[in-house]
Amino acid sequence: MYYKQLAKHFFDYMVTTNIGPMEPPDPKDYSRGEVGILIHLAFRKDGVTSGLLSEALHVSTGRIASALKTLEKKQLIERREDLSDKRRVNVFITDKGRSTILKKHEEAIERMEKSLEKLGEEDAKKFVELSMRFFS
Repeated sequence: MYYKQLAKHFFDYMVTTNIGPMEPPDPKDYSRGEVGILIHLAFRKDGVTSGLLSEALHVSTGRIASALKTLEKKQLIERREDLSDKRRVNVFITDKGRSTILKKHEEAIERMEKSLEKLGEEDAKKFVELSMRFFS
């Protein structure tokens, strides 16, 4: 159980710092850019413009537009007109998108937990502490 808590702590840190070590799901289903968008919407901020997604994820606006189009076809996100500014469109994660990325997040934590167990308790703790210091 200790390793799972440590893995969860590590992943929570990675997600909030926008580093995200989560492996992309099967490439035939999702690209890394699509996963990054879903992670951002599920864990950081939902209801953002594509421009803000581009800035947050350090990806071109063209790549974001392409990924949003695909995610919308998969019904994982939806775009809605901003009520306060009709010229702006905000991106929201759907329930299907949220459950998809949460499932992938849990799978990633399980993989990390197994990796941390190989290190042993003391080294696993050191690894997470050092990684968090390195990425901050």
